[in-house]
Amino acid sequence: MSEAQAQIEFFPGAVKKATEGCKSADLWKVPPTRLRRLPGFNVRVNSDAYKAQVRYIADSIKNNGYYPDKPMAGYVAKDGNEHIIIVTDGHTRMDALDLAISEGAEVETVPVVTKPNGTSMEDLTVALVTSNSGQPLTPYETAMVAKRLAGYGMDDQTIAQRIGFSLNHVQNMLLLMSAPASVRKMVEEDKVSFSSAVASLREHGASAVQVLKDSLSAAQEVGKERITPKMMQKPGGGARGPKVSKPVIVRSMQWLKENKLESDERFLNFLTFLGGFEDHEGLMKVLAAKKDAKKPIEAKDGPSEK
Repeated sequence: MSEAQAQIEFFPGAVKKATEGCKSADLWKVPPTRLRRLPGFNVRVNSDAYKAQVRYIADSIKNNGYYPDKPMAGYVAKDGNEHIIIVTDGHTRMDALDLAISEGAEVETVPVVTKPNGTSMEDLTVALVTSNSGQPLTPYETAMVAKRLAGYGMDDQTIAQRIGFSLNHVQNMLLLMSAPASVRKMVEEDKVSFSSAVASLREHGASAVQVLKDSLSAAQEVGKERITPKMMQKPGGGARGPKVSKPVIVRSMQWLKENKLESDERFLNFLTFLGGFEDHEGLMKVLAAKKDAKKPIEAKDGPSEK
């Protein structure tokens, strides 16, 4: 860090001088009791990672207060005779705020930026992606936004332009959101990546559901909770081509025999998966071929030398 940078950081100037000639935005200090959620609007998945993030922010609020440079955003509405703010950006912070208050934190007001008049539901939905100042949305959560915008009548090209993604990526997101619930659930729970799920849907079509289920089962058999591209199965079972070299498979089988484990179904399944074979029969054929290749060639009978 240069000396000039250090001076800027540690010797701040007067706020009024720095903002001279600037306009004030609609930033308000609002009591938490006036904040409301719009049911079903937040696309965040209530995953373990999300809960951990909420916990982290809540602890920060309890220890340091609510940071004034982390405003939420929303629009003004009326609930009976009470004027309230519906939060449309900052749902994680709002959940953390509620948690901190429930655990004894005293927060009188929080910063909120109000949306201008004329803001549409489409604008608010786009802002879930483009104006997100906190934890980025996951690919699945972003796909939920794309689906919602499509439901508002936006075409793929317009969605791509509004949320800042390529047309191809938007089409992939909409493909995922039109897939069977079991596929979407695997992506939502991060058991398979967005890209692997889309690739499987494009390659296998209706068979993708079973391919992904088989791939997840194969991953879980070797202690993994998430499908990697290398673990993707082919329709009907079996991995996508060889995973390790045949000599490694042969040496592994020799080790199993030495330790009297060659009949253990779990190890055979593992070697079958690693080798990319369709079944145990494919594994055994390779082992047999290697064994035959090591046999000495027997001399054929011929004329004896005199």
